[in-house]
Amino acid sequence: MPTEDIYTPVIANHNQEKEPLQLVPQEIGRAFLFLITLSLVGLTFIPAYLFLALILFSSYIRNKYDFLIQFTILCGSYGFYRESVAFPFKWMDIALALSAITILLYRRNKEQNKLLLFTLGYMGALFIFALMSEESMKIQIRRMREYWGIIYFMVPMLVFVKEDFDIKLFFRKFLTYAYIIAIFYIIDSFVLGGNILVPATLSWNGLHSTYYRFYCQIGSFPRKYPPGLFLLALCIFPVVRFYTLRTKQIVIFSLALIACRTMSVIGGIIITIMSFTGNFKKLLKYLCLFAVLFAAGYYIDGKLDGQLRIQQFVDQFTSLQNANDVEKLAEFGSGRMAQIIPKLELLFSENRQYIGLGFLHDQKTTIGKYIITNEFYSDISQSEELATGVEVTQVQTILDIGIIGLLLQTFYFLAVYFWVLRPMPYSISYLMTFVALSLFGVGGFAGIISHYGLLLLGLNVGVILLADKQRDKNEDCEPDT
Repeated sequence: MPTEDIYTPVIANHNQEKEPLQLVPQEIGRAFLFLITLSLVGLTFIPAYLFLALILFSSYIRNKYDFLIQFTILCGSYGFYRESVAFPFKWMDIALALSAITILLYRRNKEQNKLLLFTLGYMGALFIFALMSEESMKIQIRRMREYWGIIYFMVPMLVFVKEDFDIKLFFRKFLTYAYIIAIFYIIDSFVLGGNILVPATLSWNGLHSTYYRFYCQIGSFPRKYPPGLFLLALCIFPVVRFYTLRTKQIVIFSLALIACRTMSVIGGIIITIMSFTGNFKKLLKYLCLFAVLFAAGYYIDGKLDGQLRIQQFVDQFTSLQNANDVEKLAEFGSGRMAQIIPKLELLFSENRQYIGLGFLHDQKTTIGKYIITNEFYSDISQSEELATGVEVTQVQTILDIGIIGLLLQTFYFLAVYFWVLRPMPYSISYLMTFVALSLFGVGGFAGIISHYGLLLLGLNVGVILLADKQRDKNEDCEPDT
């Protein structure tokens, strides 16, 4: 067994000093091999499917940490492949099925039973909201299952059912995968100007690269969409509590965020880090550093004709102050308000603001009154759309299950922390991940109503449960004194 896998499980100690993040070459090699194979799957290289299966099998036999991380990334795709193209099924459905089987077979303790009771109650409430919709359950369930992703916390418990677990080792490996993905983003955006290493994060006029035909434009500095960087939400805790990033590592992660140029993701990470530093001096230092960098970025963005999208972000708020009509308001949020306004108008006109319209499907729903013409779209060909599908996950939740549903959802996720996880070691990592993903959702990315975010949040919950189980095991093994 490799030397880095020999460990003494970490016991919670919030006062322990952080250590520099030292990435282990063997771990880097395993992570790179898996991620480049997943890139080849996204590029439709058929032999890569066999390589992928062999890697997963090998990881499951040799190193459960790698397998768990790899399986999570595979289930979420995270920009590596297009889910409607690469496989004839959705891996998230496989994850849900495994979770359901584990519920039936896994021997749970009192806290785990309480968590499962909360979760099944939440999922049952979603069914009740769906029953109140005019849409058929057969169609609604296609979207409703996106809300179920939190149950993924059962998968880590299944993978480590007979294994010791070291949370610090897990997070080091997870940071390794996130670090390599960040490098992939940098190469794709700054060097290749295309969609090669993270293929499903960019398309050139609807064209996607394949292994035999690359669509790229060297030197064009294209914006790459951020799904691959959603993993950073789970990296905040180890960076705040366990590890100090080296200068090179900070530069890599920062450049990857610049490559995605998504303010909700960048802001979500920064706000979460500042919110959980627990040190006023550090917070003040971070605020000053952020102010200086933001001001410099705003100036540089002006010289680059707005390629960094910082000036566009600021100008939106400036224009909002002067907005005196609905059309001006519709331009706010990169046009997101143009999506939202007519759909909320329909929601209120149907008097369903408290219970929502149900889990409407953008391709399957055919109820006539839910097909609207959006007058705020400049492209007339796209003005007819379904009264759902907005790029703010909190508003999307209201459209799906109403204001009551949004309150219930918020209660559930906070209850998981305050009434189940809080006494456990490292439970604060759940709160950090939840806050970061929720902030991502303001821009329509990840959030807590899609498998992109819920896979990571469920993984985090599972890791906390495993760390608690390991603590109990260690305490039982200690000799009486």
